[in-house]
Amino acid sequence: MSIHKMSDGVFEVRWREGGRQKSLWVHGSHELARKIERKKMSIRDENRHLDIKREVNFRMSKLIDRYWAHYGAKKRSASREKSVLEGIRDELGKQFVREVDGVAVSRWYEKLTALRELSAGTAVRHFNVMHHMMKKAATIWSQETGIDRNPADLVEVRRPDDQRDRYLSVEELGRLKQALDEKKYRKGTNTINKTFYRLRLIVLIAVTTGMRVSEIFGLGWTDVMYNEGLLAVRAKLKGGKMRYVPMLPELAGELRRFPAVTGEDRIFPPKPGATSARQRVEGSFEDLLERANIQDFRFHDLRHTFASWYMMNGGDLYELAKILGHSNIKMTERYAKLARQHIAKTGSTAREIWKLMEVTIADKTNAC
Repeated sequence: MSIHKMSDGVFEVRWREGGRQKSLWVHGSHELARKIERKKMSIRDENRHLDIKREVNFRMSKLIDRYWAHYGAKKRSASREKSVLEGIRDELGKQFVREVDGVAVSRWYEKLTALRELSAGTAVRHFNVMHHMMKKAATIWSQETGIDRNPADLVEVRRPDDQRDRYLSVEELGRLKQALDEKKYRKGTNTINKTFYRLRLIVLIAVTTGMRVSEIFGLGWTDVMYNEGLLAVRAKLKGGKMRYVPMLPELAGELRRFPAVTGEDRIFPPKPGATSARQRVEGSFEDLLERANIQDFRFHDLRHTFASWYMMNGGDLYELAKILGHSNIKMTERYAKLARQHIAKTGSTAREIWKLMEVTIADKTNAC
């Protein structure tokens, strides 16, 4: 350490700390500079400048319990979250949090697809839970866990290709509607087939609004705005912001005819005896696709169908982003290429404007 006089009443105190040269300018007397020098030496000698982390014996099982209580149990997908957390507990629960580094997280992630044979998309959802939990462990719970960096940040995640372009053609839309109408009533009667009628309305909402299946199951009768022709989407997904989607008069008519469950605001409450709050449509939807002779199609592709036909009919990309609830316009730009027909129409409009300008110029020339 040393003290250097820079000018009258100004001194520079220099010292080495943590392998680096540091300095501090002191405005005052030389004695004041000496006092500061002695203080810095004292701090250095006591190793206060060293970034020494205590080895905290906080186990992953305890972190999982805390995360579940503070976050997992409060999510709409709590049952799925519980299953993911228990999977993490089976693999890493006995280890200390400080021992779970990027390598450990990577090994756990690799086993999801290699050993447990989960799909790439499901594995990513499991990883997202791990990432969020370890983020909390490294921030608000860092004093207890003994880590200050999220080890999941070091893992390269192979996210599935979400740029799927599958949407229903005109012919497929016709066959889908026919299949939906065929089982509307019980065979040989005018009695509504309640089980199928439920699926029918869910599909009609999805293909005409672009809503996610979880958002559809979250719809309540108070969200149906008949006068405005809108549906309010209140499901706390993708940012948790409420939005509105257009409701066709035909869809409004279907909703008016759909029987409500007494004492229940949800349009599609869980079926009696359901053991999980998470609702699915996969099985019955696959039967519907088979009857409609539609192949290589998922329920989520109904959302792609709405977005694709919206753009092919001259829709606005930014309006589509609002309808779909995309937080980033880049997510919506995948549909931009389908707007070529609309671009061609715009070109025709521009040609007409050009002709009008030429006529105006010619008139002015003749007038001269």
